[in-house]
Amino acid sequence: MEILQITALGIIGTLLSLGLKKNSPTISMMIGLVTGVLIFLFMADYLKKVVEMLVKMTQSAGINGEYMRIVLKIMGIAYIARFGGELCKDAGENSVADKIDMAGKILIAAVSAPIILAFMEMVQNFI
Repeated sequence: MEILQITALGIIGTLLSLGLKKNSPTISMMIGLVTGVLIFLFMADYLKKVVEMLVKMTQSAGINGEYMRIVLKIMGIAYIARFGGELCKDAGENSVADKIDMAGKILIAAVSAPIILAFMEMVQNFI
């Protein structure tokens, strides 16, 4: 019942953060950030299992491994940008969060270029 542990960690972190917010806003913010990082680290093993499963499926389907590597990079960029942006929003830095979101989108576009080019070549060959 990992979700119960994660939820408990989130609730405890939130209550501690709220309890300290008035007297120690900096410590309150740090508790929120640490809580978020701990939840992310707790989920890292599950994320690894998902990636391993996707790699096996790709291999068994005979799909070019380079394409799956690019898709995994895109997923990683999306998750990390979202996580970082949310941490910044929690700290009250909405402007920085927006910049992280924009950077994530630009990186995804850059990383996905080979897949887009391969798709365009496939369409050209088909026509």
